[in-house]
Amino acid sequence: MTNTIDESANRTFSELERRYDLDWLRVITIFIVFIYHCSKFFDTDPFNVKNNPVDFVNGTIPLSSYKITANLNYLTAIGLPLFFIIAGMSTFYALGFMEERKIKTNKYILIRFIRLIVPFMIGIFTYISLLVFLEYTNKGFISSTFFEFYPNYYNGVYGFGGNFSVFGHHLWFLFILFLFTVSTVYLFAYLRRERFRSSFSKIASFFKEPGTIFLLIIPVYILEVLHSSFYRDFPRLGGWDFLSYIFFLFYGFLFAYDKQFRLALKKNFIIAIVLGLFSLGTQITMNTLFLEEIWVNSGFTTLVIPFLFARVVFSWSCIIIILYLGDRYLNKKSKAVKTLNELVLPFYITHFVIVSAVGFYIVQLDYLVISEFLLIFLISLAIIVPLILIIRELNALRFIFGMSITKKKSLARFFKKKKTTNDEPVSEEVKTN
Repeated sequence: MTNTIDESANRTFSELERRYDLDWLRVITIFIVFIYHCSKFFDTDPFNVKNNPVDFVNGTIPLSSYKITANLNYLTAIGLPLFFIIAGMSTFYALGFMEERKIKTNKYILIRFIRLIVPFMIGIFTYISLLVFLEYTNKGFISSTFFEFYPNYYNGVYGFGGNFSVFGHHLWFLFILFLFTVSTVYLFAYLRRERFRSSFSKIASFFKEPGTIFLLIIPVYILEVLHSSFYRDFPRLGGWDFLSYIFFLFYGFLFAYDKQFRLALKKNFIIAIVLGLFSLGTQITMNTLFLEEIWVNSGFTTLVIPFLFARVVFSWSCIIIILYLGDRYLNKKSKAVKTLNELVLPFYITHFVIVSAVGFYIVQLDYLVISEFLLIFLISLAIIVPLILIIRELNALRFIFGMSITKKKSLARFFKKKKTTNDEPVSEEVKTN
């Protein structure tokens, strides 16, 4: 009987495969983050360049900024949780490929260090200083040039009366992702062993039942309530409690572990749509009727408890919907996704610097908020796209911005011609593909 169960578990254990849907979802998620950061000039976050800097300096933030923060809440409910879900799923498959090639886990950590911590360290000592300079200039704290400010960048810690951005503004995500990777990779590698497959198969079978998959959000909800209750003044990173991301990372690993989770997503798809719409409506209603109680007042209010529940349900519903649709429609090989997925990391690393620099000038135009947002969005995108394409072609820049080194000969390959057996000229790019 035991052998039968083990054989059944092995049949449902996920095989090695390239999940192209995860590549597409990574691209979609980074675009959500980009939209969110283009909106940061208008919300209540006290950091970064602001559309109304005088109000932030004087401590008189207008109600309109709180309304924008409330609306951005719908984006933050999806963005980074989905990122960590994808990271957890990707880790499962990466460990599988390593096992097949007999690559040690230590090498995986080294690769992640090079791709995440090296760009993080380079960033906090170089271009992140520009973000601090732009913010301080915007708020009237300094009137010097950037080169006059830079030596003072290392005085004190940003956020605590100083200048040096220890967590690198938006680059905190790279640091946290690496920290979580180091903390969980050995556990994940251990859990992939055959002895655990039967247990995970039973877990996956349980979550196939309609509605049961929503039980997974309970610990996340508890963490979010505790955050609002006891350390509300500590900022949420990307809209969530720091520890919530560990659960999303583990859930990603769990979803990739057993094939039955794909069926679980399918069975819960309609339920997720219904609960997602209901929880969205609940949030909109509460944001409309109780804006000040939820967003303006600094103290804890009991209204936060049902609001956070609606937010967590909305987030989880969206994740289920997105993962199911991605697996069904996007899990196909494509040259486009191969290129776009490679550019996700340099896009993330560079985008907020460009957005902040563009926004620094746009907010001085005193246009309508929607007009300023669209200008920041379009101009930033027009700068970022060619920039990351240049980064892709130069190995020195690829290393700095977290990309793997390539053997292709940079920009010159687009102009070098080679002949086929029929003496027809083809580009080096075609040959390498």
